[in-house]
Amino acid sequence: MKKKNDIPAKITVLIIAIFLWSFVMSDVNPEITTEYRNINVNLSNISALDRQGLVVMEPQDVSVNVKVTGKKSDLNRDRFSASNILAQVDLSGYNEGQVKIPVTVSLVDQVSGIRITSVEPREILFTFDKLITKEMPVSIRTTGSLPENYVVGDIISKSKSVLLSGPRTWVNEVNQVLAEVNLNNRTSTTTETVGTLLLDDEGNDVRGVVKEPNVVEITIPIYRTVSLPIELQTEGELPENYTISDISITPSRITVKGNNDIVNLSKIDTKVIDINSLLDRSALEVELELPVGVELLNPDEKVTIIYNIEETMTKEFTMPVSDLNILNLANDLEISEDDLNKLVKVTLTGFKSVLEPMGNQDLGLSIDLNELLEGRHELNIELKEIQGITVDSISPQPLVLNLIKS
Repeated sequence: MKKKNDIPAKITVLIIAIFLWSFVMSDVNPEITTEYRNINVNLSNISALDRQGLVVMEPQDVSVNVKVTGKKSDLNRDRFSASNILAQVDLSGYNEGQVKIPVTVSLVDQVSGIRITSVEPREILFTFDKLITKEMPVSIRTTGSLPENYVVGDIISKSKSVLLSGPRTWVNEVNQVLAEVNLNNRTSTTTETVGTLLLDDEGNDVRGVVKEPNVVEITIPIYRTVSLPIELQTEGELPENYTISDISITPSRITVKGNNDIVNLSKIDTKVIDINSLLDRSALEVELELPVGVELLNPDEKVTIIYNIEETMTKEFTMPVSDLNILNLANDLEISEDDLNKLVKVTLTGFKSVLEPMGNQDLGLSIDLNELLEGRHELNIELKEIQGITVDSISPQPLVLNLIKS
């Protein structure tokens, strides 16, 4: 009978023991919540973007903060860490633009009883951009300066344009594809390979855009310059009784460019012009006969000859010696009466406009009797210089005069 009475007691003791064990365990190994920050988010289905020609512009780095709850012993570092948390977003099925994509978080190799209680943020704003190609011309910029008497010609790039590839936003930022050339101390034409820069409208570098080709081959023509006189070349003859007067070339000198041998030139000829083409006008634009390899520094510069073409005539003047300008006759001498009555004939040829209105008094004929004594003398008759007039003859020449005492 005594053994039967011990069974209830043992059951009671067991229940008390289980209760005490549960109480102790709940106090020693409680349920806790732990936050794991900056968990990297994996981007899945990137290939779907590639097929659509899309690229992720933002964000560049994706992370979330995750809270998990579980028994303290299960969340021990030896049993659970951030590596047990898998966060990812599915990038398939989206188009160009901005879109919020939910973050999926799961536990891997987790201890039973641990659960996710919070994910921040739950959604991430992504910006997708279309991958495009765009062709742009190459611009060339020079820096530095050439030595004196050297100029640079038209710099030529073998590649006229560059193909840009990348996200639409970045490609459209490119305002200029620039190749830069330094001119310092150059004295001859060279060809070299130059890298290109991609610049926005404020002159800043644009990065992240692929360019093809990456470098361009550039030819930099360098010319020597000299200033040379212009010489008129003509052929043919004007009609009889016509002549050219007051001819000039404007400009009288021209600056040309070429290789270093250009310094051996002494002049630049005009192309030969027919002298008869000058009739009925007073100016004519002429072309230059430039040697091979020589060019005008200013290709738009014009050369003009300015001239007068006048009719000529011959005119004879007759006057007595007494009408001549008699210079330096001694006070005690005089010219004999017969000699004063001698006639002097002058034949002149020149511009009709000048010669036709002239009279004897305009000739300025003179004889100089300086230091001459009484007696017979041969004297040269002098004629003042008249522009556009030539002397054909003066008769008699010399003039014979007899000086007598007055």
